Amino acid sequence: MADDKSIVLYHSPASRAFTAFWLLEELGLTFQVETIDITKGEQKSPEYLKINPAGKVPAVSDHGEIITENPAICILMADRYGYGDLAPKIDDPSRGAYLKWIVYATAVVEPVRDLRKAQMALSAYHHGFGDFDDMVRLLCDALQDKEYILGDKFSAADVMLGSVISTSLFNKLLPEEPALLDYNYRLTLREAYQRAADATWPPYLFNAPGG
Repeated sequence: MADDKSIVLYHSPASRAFTAFWLLEELGLTFQVETIDITKGEQKSPEYLKINPAGKVPAVSDHGEIITENPAICILMADRYGYGDLAPKIDDPSRGAYLKWIVYATAVVEPVRDLRKAQMALSAYHHGFGDFDDMVRLLCDALQDKEYILGDKFSAADVMLGSVISTSLFNKLLPEEPALLDYNYRLTLREAYQRAADATWPPYLFNAPGG
């Protein structure tokens, strides 16, 4: 599979592969989609484990180079194909915040959210990702009176952070705070978001987040 000399997205319905799909659509890239159906356990097949030994989706093959983990996919592909547009340049004052929010989405929001769902209370003092209320407050403060996470300009940070917020709201894992709901609504209006949502949450599964 990885020998294909083009851009290939290894994707599954109802999965985090939505993020990578959305990013590739925002970049305006032509890419192939290879479905790895996680409901059938195909992510654990010997063939796919050669692509991603972690047995997870998404993965992206960019002309034979394999990239896994949504934050890495967002950073690398946006730098490679959207530098100065979806990715602030290295000397742009917003570059640091851009990287922070891409990382924060999966290093803080996802684990804190999931621990809350599992009813596991961990002291923020002993864990680098902090606690749920602090995370929600930080997100709301950062998005208050802003169109996007960096201000007026949409970036790949909105794809990464926005996809986590969108799916979390849909699954009732984040509170319906006005700042989060308004941000999510703006993102769902984007055509690239809608194409990725249609591919990842087709009607036979359930309604797409934000839809």
